[in-house]
Amino acid sequence: MRQEALATVHKLAKKDPRVLFVGSDLGAGTLDEMRQELPKQFFMEGISEQYIVGFISGLAQEGFIPFFNTIGTFITRRAYEQICIDIALHNLPVRLLSGGGGMVYAPLGPTHTAIEDISLMLSIPGLQVFAPADAKEMRALLEASINDLRPYYIRFGKGGEEIVTSDFENFDFMPKVFGSKDSDIVICTTGVMLQNCLGAKKLLEKIGKSATVIHFPYLNELRIANYLKIMHSAKNIVCVEEHVSRGGLFTQMLHEFVRLRIGTENVSHISLPDAFSHNYGSQENHMDLNGLTKEKIYTKILDLNSV
Repeated sequence: MRQEALATVHKLAKKDPRVLFVGSDLGAGTLDEMRQELPKQFFMEGISEQYIVGFISGLAQEGFIPFFNTIGTFITRRAYEQICIDIALHNLPVRLLSGGGGMVYAPLGPTHTAIEDISLMLSIPGLQVFAPADAKEMRALLEASINDLRPYYIRFGKGGEEIVTSDFENFDFMPKVFGSKDSDIVICTTGVMLQNCLGAKKLLEKIGKSATVIHFPYLNELRIANYLKIMHSAKNIVCVEEHVSRGGLFTQMLHEFVRLRIGTENVSHISLPDAFSHNYGSQENHMDLNGLTKEKIYTKILDLNSV
């Protein structure tokens, strides 16, 4: 997904001189073709995220659309104040491309795991927060973003994810529904967890349980009001996310449910624990440890008393 994002920025930059790419010590060879072809639209800075956010904010003030890419925790934790004051306060068209959402960089420890990034970014007024599920959705999102001059935070995984959004050509901020409108089980998710949730859906259907998956790539406004029939028909609504339960998709769902006066007695969540992980290993290891594989999502849903 990251490679698709960078390739899309290069493609956009060739068409639009406002588009700039800025990286933070991303390694030799990153977007080298763009660097050679469009040297005035390519910047590779050092490990200095706070400075970079100020730098790209100044460029945005001058009419450019900067795309800044680095590891998610370095954007959200290290440059939080600058994102608030330099970007969001002035509603600038900056795109923060956040690599390694969730447990992608778990082999490097808790300093590199973006477990609360969605919560941090959603708390900033005016910042639009996205978590696409695959490279196709990422490409559609970035292409559509050129026509929206608000600031964006875009979380993505490590790459190589199965393409599961092929039936959705354009990015339109709306949730994507996989399944019927009257299933017993509704699984709500965001980002690369969509693949695992679709896997759990197939396992449930093999034993005769009807399930619908709703993917929310845009997290500021879930627009659940458009899907009330699906929600009301479900015996169980389960939120699955590679994020702590507070402040992410689950919290956004609860806010909308209260506003729409939807009862939450049948709503539960499967998420990362509200704690820093001191376990080392791959993203897949941590998915398994925290019950986020398709098999463990399936098992946890079956364990719900009312299923």
